Amino acid sequence: MYKAIKEIGGYNIGDEVPTDKAKVWLSMYAVPHVEEVSGKSTEKVEEVKVEETVTSDNSGSSILEDYLGRSSNVVKKNVTEDKLSDNQLKELLKLEKSDKNRSAVIFAIKKRLAN
Repeated sequence: MYKAIKEIGGYNIGDEVPTDKAKVWLSMYAVPHVEEVSGKSTEKVEEVKVEETVTSDNSGSSILEDYLGRSSNVVKKNVTEDKLSDNQLKELLKLEKSDKNRSAVIFAIKKRLAN
C-alpha cells in the first residue's frame, strides 16, 4: 500500500494511492511523490492543539510549576494579565517561595492578591 507524500495525479498528501500507479510514479520521478506504508489503510489525521489551563487541584501543581518555569519578566507579565483565581495565586506564591524565590515575581503575585 502506498500514500502520497506530494500532490500527484489528483491525489493529495496523505491519500492512499493504488499500487500500480505508485510503482509507475516511483520509477518516473527522481524525488519520490509516494511512499510505501504498512498493509493497513491510512487516514488523514488532523493535529489538534490542546491548551492547558492553570488549575489549583492536586494535578495542577505541576502545571503551576511550569507556569513559574519561565523567565522572571514573563512570569510577572503573565501574573498581572492572566485570569487567575486567589487559590491559584496563593499556590503560585507558595511554589515561588519554595523554589526560585524571585523577589520580583513574589511582589507581583502579592500585589495581585491585594487587589
